[in-house]
Amino acid sequence: MLVHQPLNVLPPSHTQSLIDNGPRGTAPSPTLQLSPSTATASQARAKDQAAQFVDPASRTEAGGRTRALALQQTVAARDLLYHPGDTLRSELGLAAGKAHDMISRLGDLQAPLGGHLFGPEGLMPGEKPQALLRTLQRLMDDVPAGSNSATAKDRSIMIALMGDIGAILSSTTTGVERTPGQDKRLREAIPGLLGLPYSAAQSIAPTSALGGSGTIGPAKKQERIKPPNAQPLRTGVHNLGKEADDLLGIKSNRLLPSRWDVAQLKKERVDNTAEPLIAHMSGTQAETLAVWDMLRGEQRPYTRVMDGLNERPDLANDPMAQLPPAERDARYARAAGTAAFLISNGYHSAVEVLGGTLAYTGQDGQSVVGPRQDAGHLFGQGAATQLIGELLNTQRAERA
Repeated sequence: MLVHQPLNVLPPSHTQSLIDNGPRGTAPSPTLQLSPSTATASQARAKDQAAQFVDPASRTEAGGRTRALALQQTVAARDLLYHPGDTLRSELGLAAGKAHDMISRLGDLQAPLGGHLFGPEGLMPGEKPQALLRTLQRLMDDVPAGSNSATAKDRSIMIALMGDIGAILSSTTTGVERTPGQDKRLREAIPGLLGLPYSAAQSIAPTSALGGSGTIGPAKKQERIKPPNAQPLRTGVHNLGKEADDLLGIKSNRLLPSRWDVAQLKKERVDNTAEPLIAHMSGTQAETLAVWDMLRGEQRPYTRVMDGLNERPDLANDPMAQLPPAERDARYARAAGTAAFLISNGYHSAVEVLGGTLAYTGQDGQSVVGPRQDAGHLFGQGAATQLIGELLNTQRAERA
């Protein structure tokens, strides 16, 4: 495949031609009485499905290059959350201030908003809204950057909250401790509290069209299943978080493991992709970044750079050049922070967040792959770890 324009997720000083880089359980179903022929057919289908889909972590368990890439990206992602640079600290703190104000005015919807965070699969299981507000306050106190009042867990919670809000606005949230009526009320309340000029659906629709999983992962529904499983505690890509923290020398305030459904992916995709896969291409990346933009007052959340490029195609070699330097730096920080959250906790891998990152920075990765393909087909042999890793490293605090 010929790539006519190099796709770069990094600032110009860090660019690199890519041509050269060679979550939920359900109640058990009622017992059915099957005839022998029906049972045999059912067993055959189950056996066939088991042969077609595998836990993608099996590649890492076997060792080799996939494991090395999984550890490399987990180290980079967790390192950033432990040691964020000034721009990322500020972007998190300022967004936390807006979120704190919004939650404080939600009244009886405070607990439903945190339904996922406070639930068994969340990062604050069993906690209450006041604990979330205290977390946001620590992030607010981290501005100006450098006060060191916040922890990596605080940063993860904040980014998870933005993803949860994005799921509420886009009506993609499922399986959390919240009723449909509460979801509806939150969708109606949040846009006004954030000062958005449109309804929830209108506010998030452009984001879904550009960076939703249906766009950046067109075959996701056919290539992923979520069979019932025990939801083991995990952290980091393929559960390599503890090993990454050991390598980083993190002694205290480590990111904690959490539970979520283990996805299985088509065996052919896993076998043919050196990059670690977890849950297929991430639409959460786009939803999270859209809400982060909203909290920072962006009127065209998530799509601003791509919208500008459509108006100024002459900027194709550096789409981010249309932004003032401070806004450009802030956007790179948000992209890096969101990717770091998803990778460090093990929800998605570098190749799964790359498509959403490209779109956020004005680069249409889908235009250079086939109609049923995704970033894994173009960047799946090691380029994704390198590109996302460099983006994360540019946002890390300077080393002493």
